[in-house]
Amino acid sequence: MGSLDLFRLDGRVAVVTGGAKGIGMFYSAGLAEAGAKVVVADLDAGAVSEATSRLKETHPGRILGVTIDVTQRDTLANMVRQVDALWGKINIVVNNAGLFAALQPRHSPWGIPDEEFDRVMAVNIRGIYACTEVCLPLMEKENWGRVINIASGLAFKGFAGLAHYAATKGAVVNLTRSMAPALGPLGITVNTLAPGGTESATVIEERLTRGDDPQRQRPWRGGGLASAQRILDRKQYPEDLVGTLIYLASPASDFVTGQTIVVDGGTYFN
Repeated sequence: MGSLDLFRLDGRVAVVTGGAKGIGMFYSAGLAEAGAKVVVADLDAGAVSEATSRLKETHPGRILGVTIDVTQRDTLANMVRQVDALWGKINIVVNNAGLFAALQPRHSPWGIPDEEFDRVMAVNIRGIYACTEVCLPLMEKENWGRVINIASGLAFKGFAGLAHYAATKGAVVNLTRSMAPALGPLGITVNTLAPGGTESATVIEERLTRGDDPQRQRPWRGGGLASAQRILDRKQYPEDLVGTLIYLASPASDFVTGQTIVVDGGTYFN
């Protein structure tokens, strides 16, 4: 096998939650371009239909769209049944679904309604746990697998304006460290990809919906902008994350597990 072949995913089956729009859409497309069969799993049924139709044009026979809610195990179980019937296995799980763009930053960490706090925890943490657990029976079949949990640079910086969101991303890092020892004997690695503030279509759309300036970046702790802290002096885009995702999903990372890779242009040194 040549060095570049280490990054190929031919014959692998990948599930991407939140995979129909925003950054997740780029994850789905990137995995398909690397040769994987991709399950585009998302809460937004319309986005699933649109994304899968587009991907099927360039990757016929290798795309499955499924509507899920990561907080509802019955929808996850239905997804696994569909994948089992079609491809009989799951090799890669990208736990990308999360609540972020729709959350309105606050002036302090206080005053978050219980319902909102619980929903963020349920989606961003319990959803990762549940999706991984439900997929495991199909992952165990080949003694090779990848779980990639999506966190955020805020896991390490914190952010008073989105305290509940930042807390969940810190928990994602720890959940990865807790899963890795349990899944290692099964040949399954577990790692975290932690993006910085990314200019995705979903984030820009939410800014417009709220009447914000679509070019405005959200502040990080201390009131500054994340972009002002970057060593690489430009905005971050979804395309900046795909290479690291493919690395973590591929045989190139066979001996890497329990780790977190921060992709943020150099605002945080891990």
